Amino acid sequence: MHRILAILFLSCLLVSRSLFAQAADSDTIPHSAHLLSRYIRHASVTGNERMAGLFFSTVARQKGFHVEILTDEPDSFNFTASLYPLDSGKPNIVLLNHIDVVPAVSKEEFTYPPFAGVIADGKVWGRGAIDNKGMGVMQLLAMEDYLDLAKDSDLPFNVTMLSVSGEETGGEAGAKIIVTEFLDLLNPVVVYGEGGSGVPGVLVREPDRKLFGISVAFKRSLWIELKLSMTTIGHGSVPPVSYTVQDKVQALNRLVDRDRRITFSESTRNMFYELGRVEGGLRGFALRNLWLFRPFVIPAMKREEVIHALITNTITITAINTPEGPPNLIPQEITAVLDCRLLPETDTGEFLEELRRALGNEEVDIRVIKEGVHALPTQVDKFYDYMKEALKIVYPGSGVIPVLAPASNDNNYFRARGIPTYGMLPVFLPVYLIETIHNVDERLPIDALEKGLDVYRQLIAVLIESGYGRQVIQ
Repeated sequence: MHRILAILFLSCLLVSRSLFAQAADSDTIPHSAHLLSRYIRHASVTGNERMAGLFFSTVARQKGFHVEILTDEPDSFNFTASLYPLDSGKPNIVLLNHIDVVPAVSKEEFTYPPFAGVIADGKVWGRGAIDNKGMGVMQLLAMEDYLDLAKDSDLPFNVTMLSVSGEETGGEAGAKIIVTEFLDLLNPVVVYGEGGSGVPGVLVREPDRKLFGISVAFKRSLWIELKLSMTTIGHGSVPPVSYTVQDKVQALNRLVDRDRRITFSESTRNMFYELGRVEGGLRGFALRNLWLFRPFVIPAMKREEVIHALITNTITITAINTPEGPPNLIPQEITAVLDCRLLPETDTGEFLEELRRALGNEEVDIRVIKEGVHALPTQVDKFYDYMKEALKIVYPGSGVIPVLAPASNDNNYFRARGIPTYGMLPVFLPVYLIETIHNVDERLPIDALEKGLDVYRQLIAVLIESGYGRQVIQ
């Protein structure tokens, strides 16, 4: 009984703490923060998106958007909110976000409960604040400013927010369904989804200058199981010359120690060239002329793991498993799991052959568990320029470059269909806040939320002012 009372007392303290945190200066908190707070409270760990999706789609419908529920399942809730009905057939500017979030483990380590949506210290706290509910709120509220214009004027294009499920586990319940079953209805001419963001401290000559990376390509994931089976002596007191664990460890050591082949793909060359233009000076000249400075640049890039990952195919050992047994039993089988990330131009078959050679053990069985969508980079075009212009309006003096992202997300489903697709979470965050993504105390500053909203607002304004839609129809 005392334990139960203690738990109840602690729960009351947490709730009162949350309420107190949100009560402070509530009159000065913008609508965007309140909406994000409410959205976070609808916990939507992958596989349980429906209730959060119903909430967000209802908000959109109440604001006056044309809402289409594309799929309605507990683990696959996908919907659109548009300025015009989808069946109008207008060329569509698609703003993509995802409803699902990763689980929140070790909840006792959180400052505030991860699904409470607490507003405190000028930030909205909770799972999904940055990844990716905050972006959905930015998109929806930016579009809201143009509802009256869409009613009074027949714009030559549509703008649609697309909210999908299952992004955190590969997109099969969301983006894959959309491109397979609803692409004609959606009629996208461009997709602006999740991806790059503002990055601090990149520029050497002007370290305080803001730099934004718009992702035009992703490395694709390739998950592999390595299995080695062998019949040997079973008792650990008499170690054989060759046995599963020893041989697998040796093979994995060879894999880890390999010299990763440097590849400057088209997307990475463009990224470094544009970075060089923004940087200027001798460093900028070297980045714009990598072929000339390669002997000097490569060693420096190898020392920076993030940069090294952008010019190589990476392999991370994420699990090593043997059957259960006592400490003195030599396993007759061992498996290892690899998380590989491949550059867009990499051929899977050639990569697997390189992997086998690096292992140096023909007895190891290589099985592909899952491969991400193979999509070539988006070529920089006017849609990139529109986002770049919007960013520079909201963040004067900032630099903007196209980037290759080392991870992958739903964007590749659209890129694989030949649709120009750009990744941009239009916020500038310090490193310590970026590190809260998928981590303890994820939180988004309200100022960043409002600026991100303004970027989308300016993006739509730039599209209207450019006369883009009329060009398409003509």
